Amino acid sequence: MSESFRTRIRARLWIWIAPAIPGVAALALISTAARAAAVDLKAAASNYSASCVDCHGQSGKGDGPKASELKTKPANYTDCAAMSKFTDDYLFNVIKNGGKSVGKSADMADFGQAYSDDEIRGLVAYVRSFCSK
Repeated sequence: MSESFRTRIRARLWIWIAPAIPGVAALALISTAARAAAVDLKAAASNYSASCVDCHGQSGKGDGPKASELKTKPANYTDCAAMSKFTDDYLFNVIKNGGKSVGKSADMADFGQAYSDDEIRGLVAYVRSFCSK
């Protein structure tokens, strides 16, 4: 096989493969937030009401009825600038393992026993929704 023949084959192969690269790369780069779009936000809202409202408040501003009793003010989920600094994986870890697991306040309880990983992903998506309201 001559070198020019190999070059032509590579060029033709590249014509078929090159258009697929951005699509494959996009799939690899889909964030947890995008995957969270498939979560049941109605169930997540219910879980949030059951476990998070007392501290973080119904509107996510960190002003729940028990917030004033805590040593550290709960996170304000409506502060989009502050929330943009946290990855979904970070929020998942905080919800699952508690604030102490990431060097934050032990007032933030761990919910790893109360909720499945999918439910925690739902809570992350729901918490993120406060910045899009």
